[in-house]
Amino acid sequence: MASEIMANIERLSREKEELESREAERPTDTGARDRLQNVEHALDVLWDLRRREMSGEHVQLDDDFLDRYNVSPGDDAPDSSGS
Repeated sequence: MASEIMANIERLSREKEELESREAERPTDTGARDRLQNVEHALDVLWDLRRREMSGEHVQLDDDFLDRYNVSPGDDAPDSSGS
């Protein structure tokens, strides 16, 4: 499983570099910017799965990656306005 997670991390890291290069050349390319945000989110999820796996947790890439870790902080979340 680790090789599958790492393979995805490597693939998305290369895509991220390409998107960042494209963004530097054409900063008005909203499609590239949107894809870059998706890739960055996917990398965050994959690195979290890798950390969980290394700590001994059983990780299923297909099952655990599908939820994309969209977690609500709940009603008692700290105020993010900085006040």
